[in-house]
Amino acid sequence: MPSFKRLTIEEARALTRAELLPRIEAEQKYWYHRIHRCEMKPGDDAAFRTFNDILHIAVGDGVPADDTRYWTTPLGELGDL
Repeated sequence: MPSFKRLTIEEARALTRAELLPRIEAEQKYWYHRIHRCEMKPGDDAAFRTFNDILHIAVGDGVPADDTRYWTTPLGELGDL
């Protein structure tokens, strides 16, 4: 798997959803690769839980029809994270 930097809550707060999606996709591949190959190690559960928290908040319930800031405003400014 290619090397990448895991997302943190602080970093996710500073990024827009448009910036987060490629990062989320890369990290999701990383975690599923580790899970399916039984390569999870002690301590990975906390990092995986943080990733899942970011994923669920970033994806949310879909794009609000009347909010054009959904994709262009950092999650921290929107109060979503």
